[in-house]
Amino acid sequence: MAFDTARRYLIVTAVSFAMLYGATYQQFRYFDLAKPGGATDAIHYVQMARGVVPSDVELRHYRWLTPTLASLVGPLASRVAADPDTAITLAFYVVNFAFSLTACVALFAMLTTLGFAPLVALLGVAAFATSRTTVLVTGTPMVDAAYFCAISVLAYLIVANRLRWLMIAMPLLVLSKETILPFLLLPLLTPLRRSPSFWISLTLSVAVYAASSYLSGLHYGTTALPVFSTAVDHIPSVAANLKMMVTAQGFHDLQSGFSVWLALAIGGAWLNRKYRYRAIPAPVIATIPVAFSLALLSGNLGRMFFAAFPAVIAYALVMVDHVTGDLVRRHAQSGTHARA
Repeated sequence: MAFDTARRYLIVTAVSFAMLYGATYQQFRYFDLAKPGGATDAIHYVQMARGVVPSDVELRHYRWLTPTLASLVGPLASRVAADPDTAITLAFYVVNFAFSLTACVALFAMLTTLGFAPLVALLGVAAFATSRTTVLVTGTPMVDAAYFCAISVLAYLIVANRLRWLMIAMPLLVLSKETILPFLLLPLLTPLRRSPSFWISLTLSVAVYAASSYLSGLHYGTTALPVFSTAVDHIPSVAANLKMMVTAQGFHDLQSGFSVWLALAIGGAWLNRKYRYRAIPAPVIATIPVAFSLALLSGNLGRMFFAAFPAVIAYALVMVDHVTGDLVRRHAQSGTHARA
């Protein structure tokens, strides 16, 4: 059994690698730091990786994990690419690719734990790996790949009820990006909220975040913990972001990470409510309002709402299962009639 599981995940990892590489390589290959387009944050993260105080120090200093890992990979990348900008972009690509690959495998584990067949779960992985958002955050010097990886791992551990691993993982996942903090509250929607171990881990996670943010702030010349003040500062923008969301441009931005998968998810949610195909746990469902709230706060609708991918992809696969299940049953019935 252990051998079969290892072989399955080896294949899942290989297929996920192929999909990610095919979808993201062009984004990395033609990304230009001098003309970052919609990925202007990349400039600040590259500065951090090079040990330079980022020009947007107040907003970037607590997102140190990915730039630090990229700085460690940098010397190896320099042996492959002589140009400094290409080398540092390659270093970020390697780090972000590893995070996105881990996210794919964790998403597969979550979907199969929910009862989806392996091939259907792989289709869900394909929805994640080929998303415009995944392509952007993997192929450019951004930090969101670590953030989505943290969400994927967190969702799997909650669904699988892996309490011990969840307690160990939370203080590490908090280092990915400050927006993971509200997701760490998702276990409160499960019986895990009665576990003293969960509260110890949650407390430790907040302490780790505060300490890492403070120390990173000292390194970059500020001692503030800006995540809370930044959230408050963004509250006045919620009304404007909400108005933009109901426009064609706003809706297009909101669904940009999911495309048609979002429509399939809406249909799948209705079908699941009607037929009870899958018991989607409350913490997975709750990723939708959490991600939506973060999108309203930030104004970056598409990238922030993509954090709801565990629920959106799961519900979309319910729709796929419903349609393909009908087709299989009809095919089987037609075969029975033909033999008769």
